[in-house]
Amino acid sequence: LAQGPTAFTHISRPPADPSLCTAMALRMAMRRFSANKASSITETGNKLVADAKGFSFRKFFEEKYFWEKANVGPFFLLLVFTPTIYRSVKDFYWTRQLRKLNTEELVSDRYEWLRLCMLRDEVEAAVLKQVPAGGIAPIMLGDAH
Repeated sequence: LAQGPTAFTHISRPPADPSLCTAMALRMAMRRFSANKASSITETGNKLVADAKGFSFRKFFEEKYFWEKANVGPFFLLLVFTPTIYRSVKDFYWTRQLRKLNTEELVSDRYEWLRLCMLRDEVEAAVLKQVPAGGIAPIMLGDAH
């Protein structure tokens, strides 16, 4: 510890109650953010809507305006992420289409299986109608001694 005139000479206070600190921090934050009045928020919103309505691609991409005044961040983000966005949309589209096709194929396969089973049942029924009353006699090979 430092000794002499540079040492701390004041008495330190005990730490404040944490709930008081939180309340004070929230009060200070509310003061800071409430400095902007509701009318300025409305004005900002109106200005944003007016800027969006007055947007012109010709003016935005004019060279001098584009490099000196325009907010080009969103444009370059779109330019950089276009391949990723395109790939994601394409994958989403084809996943849905193939899922739909897969469902259609399953239903079609089940109908085909049902049709084949019905044909087999009809053939069996037609063959059973042709069987004699006593049934089919077994065929014996060789002498019957």
